[in-house]
Amino acid sequence: MIHTCKYYFIKNPKIVSSSYPYSFDSALHKWCIGKTRFALSQLICKYWITENLNSTSILPKLYKCDAKKVNLINKVISFNELSMFATFAEDITLETITVKDTDGSILPFEKVFEAFINAKKYGFYFYLTLPKITSKTFNELLKIPHFSKLQSFSLKNIPDTFDIESFYTYMKKNKTTKFYLIFDKSVSEAHKNRLEEMIDEIRSTKVSSFQIPFIDFPRL
Repeated sequence: MIHTCKYYFIKNPKIVSSSYPYSFDSALHKWCIGKTRFALSQLICKYWITENLNSTSILPKLYKCDAKKVNLINKVISFNELSMFATFAEDITLETITVKDTDGSILPFEKVFEAFINAKKYGFYFYLTLPKITSKTFNELLKIPHFSKLQSFSLKNIPDTFDIESFYTYMKKNKTTKFYLIFDKSVSEAHKNRLEEMIDEIRSTKVSSFQIPFIDFPRL
């Protein structure tokens, strides 16, 4: 299409692609298409991604994104950048991603999730950079209509501030979402003791009417 419309393309350089074709070759220490070196700085076009968004390096060159699968890692992005790919995404994994609001502040965790209005599977892995998670975060998630419709919800390296009591109350009524919760090694002994009590209660339930979660933390 670009070859047959080359005159139009010069005036309006945009490429429609199922995914971002560039990757970083660690052996060559260069960005490549396959094994061919390519300098991103030379890229004059913008991209319209239709299926999979798996690179944060494309965000400055993103024209439009209809991708249903989003997998991003290790980046500080703006809320405007998030808005470009959040609408159509259904299967989302964000790892060490920090989203900044229009005023430069870090966007709360529930606000990041809220942007993904069609989410079916959602995973967020915390490492060095954390969105704001407070004792109110889980209750704020419950107010978001598409949270209760999720097929799966995964969190890794969860801090102490996550309200496990609100989660446990909700979990015992939850029949839709499979929860995968992996807590950070820094969580307090009181937190670990309460988690262990919850797990014992779940295991003692002979007939469960709810989705049994996966819970992991240091010691168990």
